[in-house]
Amino acid sequence: MGAKILFVEDDEALAMGTSYVLESEGMQVIRVDDCQSAKRLWSGKEDQVFDLVLLDVMLPDGDGFALCQWLKSEQEDIPVIFLTALEDEGNVVHGLQYGDDYVTKPFRTKELVARILANIRKYKIPDTGIRNGMTASEEGVYQNGELCLNEKEMLVYRNKERIELTRSEYRLFQILIHHAGQILTREQLMEQLWSVDEAFVDDNTLSVYMRRLRQKLGCDEEKSYISTIRGVGYRMELAGREREGRI
Repeated sequence: MGAKILFVEDDEALAMGTSYVLESEGMQVIRVDDCQSAKRLWSGKEDQVFDLVLLDVMLPDGDGFALCQWLKSEQEDIPVIFLTALEDEGNVVHGLQYGDDYVTKPFRTKELVARILANIRKYKIPDTGIRNGMTASEEGVYQNGELCLNEKEMLVYRNKERIELTRSEYRLFQILIHHAGQILTREQLMEQLWSVDEAFVDDNTLSVYMRRLRQKLGCDEEKSYISTIRGVGYRMELAGREREGRI
């Protein structure tokens, strides 16, 4: 059996059609139509583990943003994709702040399937844990030597000076600092950046993002926070550990 999806959608016709597409791709879909049903199902899910939540924003008994916050408080590492007709900038921003991806209706089914798989893989990147120079607070502040990520404010600092990053550069930095000291392949990074850009991120695009991020961090021949591992990918070096493999 493939991925197990919790689908929260009150539009019966859309829910049936979408469920059919996902199930034809080998996924298992458990569908409910309101917030309370989703919470009851989630609270009693000891016998089943969901891989992802597909969530409408406008629901009969509440909004998907609040439900997403509740789900994340219950299980922080569950990926949530909003699937909604609301396409204004404010709702998109809220969706990307609370969840992991935002897809507007009408949508292309193959793209939705690809986004689901990409977000599931994103959370399955093995994390070897925070260690050596890397620290994190309960408030979502990650510190690696001179570099600091404040996820609550969505800001990045170097030596306490704010660094202006685009959304994609911020996401790339976030991925790297979460896995500081760990090698991430180019494929893993491209899959995760895709959900932010709402467009396919290819090898050249990743190279551009990485070059710009390094420039803004102040990387040079004497100091590089991010190493290139030849033929594999990249690694954010842990503070105090000598860099290896950069080209």
